[in-house]
Amino acid sequence: MKFGLVMLIGCVLILVSQSYAAETEPEGYLQIKSVSISLMPGYADVHVEYVLEDAFRLIAFMFGENDIKSRLLQKLAFSNVSIISMNYTAADLKVYDVQPVYGDGLYWFPAHTFGCEIPKVVISTNLSREMYENVSSLENGVVYY
Repeated sequence: MKFGLVMLIGCVLILVSQSYAAETEPEGYLQIKSVSISLMPGYADVHVEYVLEDAFRLIAFMFGENDIKSRLLQKLAFSNVSIISMNYTAADLKVYDVQPVYGDGLYWFPAHTFGCEIPKVVISTNLSREMYENVSSLENGVVYY
């Protein structure tokens, strides 16, 4: 029984690895579709929507989500971040890279470079909402209160 299960897992891993070797897409098994950044006093709420390859969903279900977490954090490239919740299609994070400016309730979300190109990025504050398409970096920071 155990030998059969090990053989099945081995075959699945071999098939998945061969399909990724033939694939030229740099995104791999996780493709980020959109990132929504809501700027709050002292932190940013980040909602990420992504797509996982079907074959990898089975492997992640069997072995856990640690590789998905590390790949997601690598692609987002935030340095001071906590994952609040995560499933196979979306994740919610808190980013603590926000810095107070001038002490009058103003905050600064610094310029940021992602680890990949993201099709849609939305940045929301209490006064504005900006949408960017096909970006790999946010060249200007955002001052808000």
